[in-house]
Parts: sequence; C-alpha cells; structure tokens
Amino acid sequence: MEEEVLSAASELRHAIHDLAQITREVELSSEQLIEAKLLVEKASEKLQGEPLPHWSEKPQGDGKQTSKNYRSRSLFQGELHPFSPTVNWDLHSGPDGQPGYSFETTLTSLYEGAPKSVHGGYIAGLYDELLGAVQSLAEGATGYTGKLTVRYRAFTPTNTKLVFRGWVAQNNGRRIRVKATCHDGQRLCSEAEALFLRLEPENEL
Repeated sequence: MEEEVLSAASELRHAIHDLAQITREVELSSEQLIEAKLLVEKASEKLQGEPLPHWSEKPQGDGKQTSKNYRSRSLFQGELHPFSPTVNWDLHSGPDGQPGYSFETTLTSLYEGAPKSVHGGYIAGLYDELLGAVQSLAEGATGYTGKLTVRYRAFTPTNTKLVFRGWVAQNNGRRIRVKATCHDGQRLCSEAEALFLRLEPENEL
C-alpha cells in the first residue's frame, strides 16, 4: 500500500509541476488564473485525511526512527513534497573505494537561476541532501551539517540528466568529512565538501 501511495503522490507532483511551469511560462489572463485557482481550491477540499505526524517523531511500535520519514517529505527528493524533483538513488564508491551514494535527476526550468541553468542555491541544497545521506555510511553516530562548501565549475543545465556522486572522505571522532561532484555527462558542473559534527551525548536532541 505504501508503494501505491508514493506512486500516486509522484503522479500528483508531476501534475503540480506542470501547473507551475504553465503559470510561469505562458501569458495568462486574470480570468484564466482565477479559474485555475478555483479548481485548485476544489481539489484541495477533496484531500482530507488524518494528519501525518512530524517526520522527526518516532513511530509507534518498535520505537525506531528511519530517515525515510524525512526523505519522502523532503524539498529535494520527497515523493510527498509537491516541489521536489524526481531523484533516483544508488550506492556509489569514492575514488579510493570509500562508501557513498549517487543519484540522477533532471531539473526543469522550475529550478532555474541563470538562463537555462539550475539555481546555485538549489544545487547547494541537493548537495546537503546527498552528503547528509553519505555521512550516515560512516562508522559511528551520524552528525549534523557544520560546514558546506560548493565550488561551481560551470553552469548546470536544466532539462538535462545530472549525476551527483558523494563519498566519505574522512571519519575522525566527532568530525565526518564528505565530498561530492555533479556531472552533466563527462562535464564537471560543480563539486562540494561538507563537514558533519557529531554532538556530544549530553547535547543530543
């Protein structure tokens, strides 16, 4: 049932993206916009159900919390978030065999900054999402983002398959360093490095 819900949510997300692209790329009259607004309101009235718990709340039962609760609602990868892109994840090994993740995504003009290029701020958000997942592969407790540095090497095109790859670079005590790249084919668009800090036990949230 969960897979059916996520699949249906993905279809809804694509429809919302289509609506958003039309409103920003087509000259529409006030009458057309008001008509669309009424249709959206009517659709929203039909979406009734029990409130979801916040993703950070531990589920009932075994008491274990998984990051999937966050991932499905994330602005950068969540099937349940209306403005998230479609992101396809896989395992990845770093240059020296370090553990890591990669994902492929195609970002439409909804994420545009410079003409026909992805907004640099959204790229940074994708890196934070990727590297946050990568640091969970380091031995020991996970940490929280302490520093994120992005170096933009070239414009990142919209409507083109992009491949993000990240890996654990160093795992030392409270510090986890991770690195990542973004490629358009063989072309390096950007690279990133982040520092994650493990909290002291008495400071854990």
